[in-house]
Amino acid sequence: MPRPDFSSVRTDFPRASTAAYFDNASSHPLSVHSAAALHRYVDWVTHDVGDPWWPAWAGSRDDSKTLFAQLINADPAEISHARSTVESESNVLNGMAHHLAGGNVVTNDLSFSANLYNYKMREQAGLDVRVVPHRDWQIDMNAMEQAIDADTRLVSVALVSNVNGFVADVTALSALAHARGAYLFADIMQAAGAVPIDVRAQGIDMAACSTFKWLMGVKGFGYLYVRADLQGTVVRPTQHSGGVSFNSEPWTDAPDPTRPQVDFRQTKGPGQYEVSYPSYEGAICAQESLAYILRLGIDNIRDHARKLTDRLHDELPRLGYPSITPRDNDSPIAAFVAADPADTMARTVAAGVHVAMRFGNKMRLAPSVYNNQEDVDRLLAALS
Repeated sequence: MPRPDFSSVRTDFPRASTAAYFDNASSHPLSVHSAAALHRYVDWVTHDVGDPWWPAWAGSRDDSKTLFAQLINADPAEISHARSTVESESNVLNGMAHHLAGGNVVTNDLSFSANLYNYKMREQAGLDVRVVPHRDWQIDMNAMEQAIDADTRLVSVALVSNVNGFVADVTALSALAHARGAYLFADIMQAAGAVPIDVRAQGIDMAACSTFKWLMGVKGFGYLYVRADLQGTVVRPTQHSGGVSFNSEPWTDAPDPTRPQVDFRQTKGPGQYEVSYPSYEGAICAQESLAYILRLGIDNIRDHARKLTDRLHDELPRLGYPSITPRDNDSPIAAFVAADPADTMARTVAAGVHVAMRFGNKMRLAPSVYNNQEDVDRLLAALS
C-alpha cells in the first residue's frame, strides 16, 4: 500500500499534543474518528434507545468481525466476539478439557503473566504444564523443541511478548506442535494492529486479543479466532447462550406432538463461543479503528514504528539504558534496563514523556503511528 503521511496521522490523535506518549503497549489512545463514532452511538442511545434496537447496530457488530478477519487472514466464520484475551484463552482451555486430558501444555515465560497464572492454577488441578524459560530475553527454540513431545496437546505463545516486544517465530512453533499432534494458541494482544498476522501461513490454530492496545479500541471488547474445523470438536463451547421455544399451552395453541415440550436449536459456528450481546461500544469503535488500520496498512505501520525503535536502540544504551529486546526485532515494543527506575520515571514525568516501568527496572517504550522523531528527542533529552 502507498505510504501514508504520518504527520497527518499524528493530528488524528489528540494525545500527541499533550505528551510524548510511549505507552501504547499498555493502552492506545483513540483517534478522533473512533471518538466521533462513539459520540454518534452515545447520542443514539441517549435519544433513541429502544425499538428498533435490533437490528439497528448489527451491521457495525458484524462489520467489525469481518474487518478483523481480514486483518489476520481468517474467515469471518472463524471469528467470535470476546471480552478479553485472558478470558478467551481460558474459555479455549475449558473447551479443550477432553482433548487436554492425559497430555501436557507447553508455554514459556515471555507470555503474559495473567495467562501463566491461568496455567498454574490448572496445574494445581492436574494439568501437566511446562513453562520454558527464555534465553537472553528470547524464546529458546531448542528448549521448546525438547519440551514439546508426543503427549503435548497444546502449545501456547504470545506472538509479541508484552515483556520486551519479542516477536515469536510462531510458524516454526506451529510446525513443531503440528508434527507432534498438538495445536498452537497465539496470544495476539500485542501483535494485532502492529505487526502482520496471517493465521493460515503461520499455522495458528486459535488466537485471541482485546482491542484497547494496537487495535486502537476500548476495553471490554475483543476477538477469538478458532480454526473452522476445530469448532465444536477440539474446542467445545462451555458457556452457552441461545433461546428456546415452548411446545405446550399456553405458549402455543397447537402443540406439535413430534417436538419436545421445550425445544431449541443448538448454536453452531463462532456464535457458539459468544455469550449474550457483545459490547456495542466496543464493536462500533473497532469498526472505525480496524478500517483506519487497514487503510494505513500494517506494513506501513510497522515500518514507521521500526524507524523510531531503531533510534531508541541506537541512543538509549549510550545513555546507560541497555536493551533486553533484540536489535532486529520487528514489533513496536522495546524494553531497556533502568539502573534507577524512580529517577528515570521522575525525569520522564517532568518532561511530559509517558513511558512504562515494568518488572521493577524495565523501561518499556512502545511508539505508535502518531509518534515521531521529535517525541524521541524529548525522551532522550529527559534521560540525558
